[in-house]
Amino acid sequence: MSKRFIRKEVLEKVRTLSAFDYLKNYAPDLLVKNGRTDYYHGNHDSLHFSNGKWYWWSQGKGGTSALDYLIIVEGYEFKDACNYLSDLMNVSAPVTTFYHPKPAKPFELPVKDKNNDLVIRYLCEVRKIDKDIVDDFISKGMIYQSANFKNAVFVGYDKDKPAYAFKRSIFKNFKLDHAGSNKAFSFNYTNPKSDVLHVFEAAIDLLSYMTLLKMDEKDYTKFDYLSLAGASDKIAIKSEADIPIALKAYLEKNPNIKTIVFHLDNDEVGIGATSKIISILNSKYQCIDERPPIYKDVNEELIHKNSLLSTVF
Repeated sequence: MSKRFIRKEVLEKVRTLSAFDYLKNYAPDLLVKNGRTDYYHGNHDSLHFSNGKWYWWSQGKGGTSALDYLIIVEGYEFKDACNYLSDLMNVSAPVTTFYHPKPAKPFELPVKDKNNDLVIRYLCEVRKIDKDIVDDFISKGMIYQSANFKNAVFVGYDKDKPAYAFKRSIFKNFKLDHAGSNKAFSFNYTNPKSDVLHVFEAAIDLLSYMTLLKMDEKDYTKFDYLSLAGASDKIAIKSEADIPIALKAYLEKNPNIKTIVFHLDNDEVGIGATSKIISILNSKYQCIDERPPIYKDVNEELIHKNSLLSTVF
C-alpha cells in the first residue's frame, strides 16, 4: 500500500516510538531480559534489543523504530503498521524510554593520546604480554592509549567501523565499557580459516593466552579469540538466547566454528558461567573447559610462568 494514504502528522507520531518501547508498553511478555541493557525477543531468540536499537541476527536486519519492527519482523504492510501503531498510541499513550526522531549519533571512541607508550609498558612489562602481539593489535587500531586518563582501550569492530570499546585503567582498578558500546562486537581476533574459538572474560587474558602459545612456539594466529568483557553470572540459563551477547553474536557471524574452548576465570562466577554456557552449547559445538587449574586467570598464569623463566635464566 502506498505511503501517500498516511497523513504526515500520523507518520511523524508513529516514527517516534521505538521497537523496544512498543514491546515494553503493548507486548511486555515478549521482552526477555538478557543483561543490564540487553533484551531478546521471546519468539525470536536471535532478535536483540539494546540501547534503543534492535537487531535480528539470524536475518541480518535491524533498526530502531516500532514501525520498522512491525514491517520486518511481524510482516505488516506499511499502511497497516502505521494505522495499528496510531490506534494503540491514541487509546493508551506509551511510556517512552527511547525517542529517536533523528538518526542516532554514531558511536565514538575515546580520544586517542599522542602515543601509546604507557599502555605498551603496562601490557608488556606489568602484564608480561608479548610486545609483537601488542604492536600488531595497535597497528590494527584495536588497542590504544586514551588521551584524558591514559586508559588502555580495547576496540571491537562492526566490519570496518568501531562499535565497541573497553577501557582499562593502567593506574588503578578501573574497567568499564565505553558509552554507546555494542557488546555484540566485543574485542576479538578472527581467522577465517579457523573452526576453533577460544573464549575469555577479558582482553588481557586473550592477549596473555596468545603469548603463552607463542612462548611454547605454537602458532597462535590459527585460532579465533573472543573477550566477553566479563562473565555472565546468570542463575537461570535456559536456552542459547541466554548466553552472553558477545558470544552469541560471534557464533552467529562465524558459522564455521565447531569447537569452543573456554578460559574463563577460576573463581565462582567464571566456573559457574562456563558450566552453564557449556550445558547449552554442547549439543551444537564441541565445548572444552580450560580455565587455569591453579591461577585465578590466564594473565596470572602468564605472569607466574615469566617469573619462573626469569629465575631459571
